[in-house]
Amino acid sequence: MSDSVKAPEEAKTPAKKKQPAAKAPETVLYVGPTINGIAITGTVYSFIPEAAKAAREKTPMILNLFIPIREYGTAEQMIREKRGYIYSAYTEALKLKKEKGGNN
Repeated sequence: MSDSVKAPEEAKTPAKKKQPAAKAPETVLYVGPTINGIAITGTVYSFIPEAAKAAREKTPMILNLFIPIREYGTAEQMIREKRGYIYSAYTEALKLKKEKGGNN
C-alpha cells in the first residue's frame, strides 16, 4: 500500500504586526561645561533643554554633549584625551560660554 496520508492544510492567517510601543525619550547626561541658561555639567535631563536647542544655531555641535548615560565613560575619555567629536563639541561649548560671560 502506497497510500500517503496528507496532513490537513492549516488555515493561514496573516500574522498580526505588533505596534511598536511608544518609546519613552531616553534620558541624557550633559558632559559639556556649565553654560548659564543652557545646561549644567553632569546634569541628567529627561529631554534636551530648549535653550540648548536654540544654542545649536550658534554652536552646531552642542547637542553632541547630551549623551546617553551608558556612553559617559567614552565621552569622558575623549574630553580627557582631547580627541574625538565630543572634545570638538566641548571646545565649541567653551567658546559659547566665554561669549555669554561665563567664568573660567
